[in-house]
Amino acid sequence: MNVYLSDILTACILFPVVAFLITVPYMIYQYRRRGSVPKLHTAIVYSFVFYLTCAYFLVLLPLPADRTAYVAYAATPQLVPFNFVHEFLAETTFSPSDPATWLRVLRDPYIYEAFFNVLLLLPLGAYLRYYFRRRWWQALIIGFLVTLSFETTQLTGLWGIYEHPYRLFDVDDLIQNTLGAMVGFWLAGPAMRTLPDLRTANLRAAEAGLSASVTRRALSFALDSALTAALAVGSIYLVYRSGLVAAPIGAKATAAQALEATTAQISDALLPARLCILIALVIVFFIVPVVTRGRTPAQALLHLRIVRTGARRASWYHYLARYGLLFVFIWIPWGLFTLLTEVGGSSIGSEAGTLATFASQNTEACIAVLAVFTVAWVVSLIVRGVRAASGRAPFVMLNGMLSRTRIMTESGLAAERARLSALSVDDVRKLEQLIAEGGISLASLMRCAGEAVADEVRTWAGGPVRVCVLTGSGNNGGDGWVCAESLARSGYPVTLITPKTAEELTAEPARTEARSSLKRTLEGEFPLTVAVAPEADDAARALDEAEVVVDAILGTGFTGSSLREPYATWISLANLRRFKGPRGKGRGAHRARTGKPSKRASGTTLRDRRKDAPFAVAVDVPSGYSAQAATWADPCFCADVTVTMLAMKPGLIASGAERFCGQVKLAELVDTAPYREKLG
Repeated sequence: MNVYLSDILTACILFPVVAFLITVPYMIYQYRRRGSVPKLHTAIVYSFVFYLTCAYFLVLLPLPADRTAYVAYAATPQLVPFNFVHEFLAETTFSPSDPATWLRVLRDPYIYEAFFNVLLLLPLGAYLRYYFRRRWWQALIIGFLVTLSFETTQLTGLWGIYEHPYRLFDVDDLIQNTLGAMVGFWLAGPAMRTLPDLRTANLRAAEAGLSASVTRRALSFALDSALTAALAVGSIYLVYRSGLVAAPIGAKATAAQALEATTAQISDALLPARLCILIALVIVFFIVPVVTRGRTPAQALLHLRIVRTGARRASWYHYLARYGLLFVFIWIPWGLFTLLTEVGGSSIGSEAGTLATFASQNTEACIAVLAVFTVAWVVSLIVRGVRAASGRAPFVMLNGMLSRTRIMTESGLAAERARLSALSVDDVRKLEQLIAEGGISLASLMRCAGEAVADEVRTWAGGPVRVCVLTGSGNNGGDGWVCAESLARSGYPVTLITPKTAEELTAEPARTEARSSLKRTLEGEFPLTVAVAPEADDAARALDEAEVVVDAILGTGFTGSSLREPYATWISLANLRRFKGPRGKGRGAHRARTGKPSKRASGTTLRDRRKDAPFAVAVDVPSGYSAQAATWADPCFCADVTVTMLAMKPGLIASGAERFCGQVKLAELVDTAPYREKLG
C-alpha cells in the first residue's frame, strides 16, 4: 500500500504541470468554438487528467534503478483466466461453509489486490458515460484497450526502455480492470440524475459567448498592450543599435558624464524612443483595426470586433476617436500627477519646466482638476455598471460612449444584426417566393432547413443518441422529415411521429420529401421508425426514451390560444417529459393525463428543466407560439434551442421569448441580401 500511496503522491506533485499542458489547449479550443470557457467542463477535464496521471503512475512506478534488471516473477506472463481464484482458494483458509473465515479473508492480499484492480478503471467508466457520452459496449472496448495498454507497457519493459519486464503481465488484471470500467459505467447512470447536465452547460457557455465580458475585453487590451510594448522595445533597440540616433547616455559613458547630462539633453535624446512608442500604438490600435475592419490583433484572436451603435461597421475615425480618447484619459491624470510632483522648472526642459512651475504655483487648482476628473470617471463607471447589471445596456467604456462605438463578440454581432434585420412573417413568405423565383426551389430550402436542424442536434449530442421527431402535416413537418433522415443516416436511432401517412399529406414540398424519405427507408438505405398517429401511451414511450426531441409540428403561420389534437397531446407529453421526467420517475399522474393537454403553467426557462430532460429543438418556431405577435397557446412547446429560417421574426426577439424559444439561432439557408433588396 505504501508503494501505491507514493505513486499517488507523485501524481499530485506533477498534476499542476500536466493539467496545465493538457487543459490550456482544451480551454483555447472551447473558447474558439463557443466564445467562452465552460467552467464545469474545465473542472472535469482537470479531474480526468489527474485521474489518468494517478492510474498510469500506479502502472509504471516504481521504476527499476537498473535498465538491465531481471525480475524473475515478471519474466513469464500469467495467461490463465481467473488464476487468482485458484490461488486464493489454495493458499487461504477461506471456506464458503464456514462464516468465521469470511471476515478474515477480507484482509488477505488476494482480496484487496483484486479490489484495487477493479477500482483502478472505475472512474474511467464513469467519465466515459457522463462526460464522453459513450454506450456500454463502447465503454467495454475502451476499458479493455486501456488495461491492455497497461499490461503491454509492463510486458515490454516500458516499451523497450528496460531490457526485461519489471512487472507481471496478468490476464486477471485485464478482467478485473475491465470489470471496474463497467462498474463505473453502471454507477454513473444513477449519479447523472443529480450531476449537472454537461450539454446544458454547453448551451449556457455558447450563450455567454454572445456578450463581450469585461474580463474578455480587459484581456484583449492587455494582450494588445503587451504587443505594443514588444514592438516599441524592438524598434527602439533597432534605432539606437543602428547608430542613426545617439543613445541618451552612451554605453561607455562614465558615471561623471552621466551625472553631467542634463534632463533636457536626455529628453531630446529620448525623442526617437517616444516616436517609436507612438508608432507602435498607432499600428496596433489604429492601422490594424482599419485594415481588419474593426479588430486589433488581440481582438481578432478573441473573436471581438469594434462596431458602431446599431451593430454597424465602424470607420477609421471611430477607431481614432475611441483609442485616442482612451489614451488621453490614461495620460491626463498621469501628466497632472507628474507636474504636481515636480519641485521646480529648473531641472527639466524649458516648456515642461514652465508647466511644472505653473503647477507648483497653482497646486490646489491642479488637484481640484484631477479630483473632478477622477470623480466624474468613477461616477460614470458606477452608472454604467448598474445599467449593465440590470440588463438595460451593455457595459460600455467612457471612450466608447463618446466615440459611439462598442466591442462585441463575433457571434453576438451576428445575432444582433440578425435581430435588427428581423422580418414579419408575411415578409418572410414573400422572401421565400422571391428566392423560389430566383431559381432556388422550396424543396431545396426545405432540405437546407432540415439539415440545419440536424446539424444543431449533432453539435449538442456529440454522438448518436435516440431522437424523437414530432412532425405536423404542413411544410414545417417536411423540415422534420429531412432532419430525421439526415440523423438516421448519421447513425442516430430516430423515431418520427406524424399525424398522417406520407401519402395523406397535402402540403408541398413536404409531401414529396416525406414520400421520398419513406421510400428510401423501406429500401433499406437507412433505419427510421415512423409512427403514424400513435396512441398517447406510444407517443409518451417514444418521448421517454429520447435524448433529443425535435418539434416540427407547427410553423410561423400559427395564431390562436389553443391547439387541435393530436398536437396538443404530443406537446403536453413533451413538456411533461422535460419538466416532470419519464413516467414512473416522479410523475405518477402522467399516465392519467396522456389523453389531454397539460394544464401546467407555460413560461419556463432552461434552468427549470430536469437534468435528465431531452434536448428540445424547435424548427423555425416552437409549436403553439406566434412568431409574429409573441403570444402563445396552452400548451406551447418549450425548447432549448430554436433554429429559425431565413430571417428573425418579431416574436422570437420579443421580451420573454426565451421562455419558450430558448436560444434562437438563425439559419439563413441562402444569401438573402439580394432578395431583401427586392423585398424593399
